[in-house]
Amino acid sequence: MKARAVAASAFLVALVTAPFAKGEDGSGLSSVRWEYRPLLIFTPSEDDPRLSRQTTRLADDAYGMRDRRLAVYVVERRRVFTLFGAPAPQASAKLLRRRFGVADETFKVVLVGLDGGAKLTASEPVDAAQLFDRIDGMPMRRRELEQRRERERGKPSP
Repeated sequence: MKARAVAASAFLVALVTAPFAKGEDGSGLSSVRWEYRPLLIFTPSEDDPRLSRQTTRLADDAYGMRDRRLAVYVVERRRVFTLFGAPAPQASAKLLRRRFGVADETFKVVLVGLDGGAKLTASEPVDAAQLFDRIDGMPMRRRELEQRRERERGKPSP
């Protein structure tokens, strides 16, 4: 009887904590929080022409993506994969789609900030310049640029 109680307790703990095993919000993005700005490209399939247009637009400025610490993830119906050397995702397609409210048959681009919040959402492919403008206007990015300028001038950053 005692063994059953222990097993039942362990099961309940696992059941309650499972949604948080992939991160605070359960989406799996916490593994890159504060290090990268995830760019999620939700697509119904790998063959969707909008996915091809989006990746082409991003590939044109690989330096700009690296400089802004973008981690690009393609979220299909059932899987998530990386592009352009982004760190491997700890995310599930189902959880990401649920968190950002994206149906399986929908194409959507979501820029997520270092803090984990959605910063830009679009239903069509987005130009790299539009993404960079949005990122460059963020307070953390402005701070990054200021610190870089101070290092280049030889001044210590706060």
